[in-house]
Amino acid sequence: MFDRRLWPFIDWVLISLVFSVCFVGFFSIYSAAVSYGHETSYFQRQFLWFIMGVLVMAGMTVVDYRLIGQVSFWLHVLVTLLLVLTLIYGTGGPGSRVQRWLKVGPVFLQASEFAKFTLVLYLAHYFRDSRRIGDLGFKELVWPLAVTLVPFVLILRQPDLGTAMVLLVVTTPVIFLAGLRYKVMGVVSGLGLVSTPFAWFYVLKPYQRNRILTLIDPETDPLGKGYHIIQSKIAVGSGGIWGKGYLEGTQAYLNFLPARHTDFIFSVFTEEWGFVGGTGLVTLYIMLILWCLKDIGKTKDRSGTILTLGVTTILLAQITINIGMVIGLLPVVGMPLPFMSYGGSAMLSHMIGIGLILNVRMRRSEYQKGSFAV
Repeated sequence: MFDRRLWPFIDWVLISLVFSVCFVGFFSIYSAAVSYGHETSYFQRQFLWFIMGVLVMAGMTVVDYRLIGQVSFWLHVLVTLLLVLTLIYGTGGPGSRVQRWLKVGPVFLQASEFAKFTLVLYLAHYFRDSRRIGDLGFKELVWPLAVTLVPFVLILRQPDLGTAMVLLVVTTPVIFLAGLRYKVMGVVSGLGLVSTPFAWFYVLKPYQRNRILTLIDPETDPLGKGYHIIQSKIAVGSGGIWGKGYLEGTQAYLNFLPARHTDFIFSVFTEEWGFVGGTGLVTLYIMLILWCLKDIGKTKDRSGTILTLGVTTILLAQITINIGMVIGLLPVVGMPLPFMSYGGSAMLSHMIGIGLILNVRMRRSEYQKGSFAV
């Protein structure tokens, strides 16, 4: 049961920032879905996922994160098995040809969204031992890399390059914080650079290579490979300074903008609210990230520090990739914008992440004041 003595330590500012972004997302999803003719149903379903997400977030604060960490390996194994099932029985989901979802009745479950958080949760627990500070060599990296690369390969085969890359992006600062030797970092970085040509020809699929090449010059195939980038940049640019107004965006309403309620929700928002609105939303995200990192060094146990850093890195990576993608700075990959894009798996998994940060922050007081025990 929830210890009532933890109530004064709940971070209401963090909760308010998350809810603010979700609120903006509700109305952007409604606007993006107008051309589908089912805007109300999309709005209602997203709001339902939000309510479920809030309940999950609250549930993640009930049990001490250190106790959750004790079963984190098995949670990660469970999600990895779901990734295997996705490759065997998965579907493309509504309006998609890729194999990223498991259909459970009327619900589409995207296991890769949860893999990011179970990975961070397990790594935080694994590196909790102070013996490893500043003394991580190649031998100590074998197991953490194994639990990272297994879901990485499974997600890459779906294929979902964006989510797979987030796993690697998240693992990097976690291992660095755990105490990786500089020599090892140099060798690993060198191996990564050397293996880049191999990854280009033998890991990336042809359409993924085309997306990267299209980023350089989308006009070479404006109706094919460059269509997504071109239409997204038109939507963002046509909003001008103040935007066209709510429900007045032509790129979404006239069906020019693809995946407008999911991956390209930021394009819909900036077309309607312009540079001012887009800057305001980015500022809100910056405040969210900075607040997640607030007082991170004051967490006395290392698992809490690593867990907070890992979850924040996930959010930052997805925000950066999504916005960079829709404005033409990064290749187009399947990457939802946290708390904005339509989708139940994304909403639930991100709420789990916020719940974990709240969990760490609430119980930090145990170390600082010694007011109560777990």
